[in-house]
Amino acid sequence: MNGDTWEAVARLALAAGLSGLIGFEREVAQKAAGVRTHMLVGLGAGLFALVGAESIAGADPARIAAQVVPGVGFLGAGAIFRHGFSVRGLTTAAGMWTAAAVGVAAGIGELVLATVGTATALVVLYVFGFLQWLGRGRKSAASDVIDVKVHDPELLAAVCDTARDLVGGHAGVKVHSVGTRGARVRILVEPDQTDAVMVDLADVEGVERVQRYEP
Repeated sequence: MNGDTWEAVARLALAAGLSGLIGFEREVAQKAAGVRTHMLVGLGAGLFALVGAESIAGADPARIAAQVVPGVGFLGAGAIFRHGFSVRGLTTAAGMWTAAAVGVAAGIGELVLATVGTATALVVLYVFGFLQWLGRGRKSAASDVIDVKVHDPELLAAVCDTARDLVGGHAGVKVHSVGTRGARVRILVEPDQTDAVMVDLADVEGVERVQRYEP
């Protein structure tokens, strides 16, 4: 292989390696798109950019990148899903999008730019992720919603007080409706507490039914 071929191989290897570093954080966080997915996204984007820029005379790298972006956006959309009142997968989708950008930069020979972009992404994922974790009291964001039916509206206040004690605050307990046939209360809880809270609420006087709420 000549020098140009070795340089192309080095660009692709760097595209895959740097993208894998971004995916490693997602792998540790036990997300569906981990190291291999991010490496393939970065490698594919780098290969498209390299082939387009080197094999097509007068090719514009900006136009190549413009074609990569919607393709990776389609992949990222598959990583996003709604669960209750929360949306999950946004960070993973953004990571894949960033991996593609890193791959394109490496593919067209902007190795310093690709390295700096990866380092910045890692700072965002690790440093700001840690600060966010501290800022919300070292707890995961509440994402499950419990729907509680109270058969006697006069017992509503007692049920709400019990629910607030279980979830540790007032913000997550909302009265949804009150009528002659009963009342409904919706409670935001952390996913790892959902089952335990539902069991405790089922034993509260006045509670007729407890179930997960799915909009």
